[in-house]
Amino acid sequence: MERQVEFQVTDDDPQTRLVRTFDAPIEKVFAAWTTADMLRPWYGPHVTNVSECFMNLTEGGSYRIKMRAPDGTEYPMFGTVHNVRVPHHFELVADLSEHPDDFVHMFRPKGTALEFVPVRWYYEIDLREEQGVTTAEVRARYPVVDDRDVMISTGGAIGWNESFERLDALLAQI
Repeated sequence: MERQVEFQVTDDDPQTRLVRTFDAPIEKVFAAWTTADMLRPWYGPHVTNVSECFMNLTEGGSYRIKMRAPDGTEYPMFGTVHNVRVPHHFELVADLSEHPDDFVHMFRPKGTALEFVPVRWYYEIDLREEQGVTTAEVRARYPVVDDRDVMISTGGAIGWNESFERLDALLAQI
């Protein structure tokens, strides 16, 4: 069964909320999100691959994920891990400052006040299971509404949906 991401925004709230179900127990879904070798094959849109992946899922631990586009452009994301409650919840601070300049300048146009705001997003991931089906809720909080709107306009929901299609395929194999 093909599933779509339920994608929600509220007008003046610099946050998005994604909800998606997976036909797998919570332990498998949690492991796929939090184990580097399991995250690598599914994270990112269909056309990307993960060229580097490290995850230390402990309170205050660090992680680094680098996606590579077909043209070779790399999109590194790194940060810290917080509020880990295995297998139900964890939070990530995501620093995107090492992304290519053209990406960063979509969010931080030079010559504007935004130029001085860090490209740092905050993710909360909650998982809950009912009868072998796990629901993932991903809340992404942005420093400003403009970040949320640029992320939406550049296909962020499509990218998440494609990632989750890849996650479905991985969960079916394990």
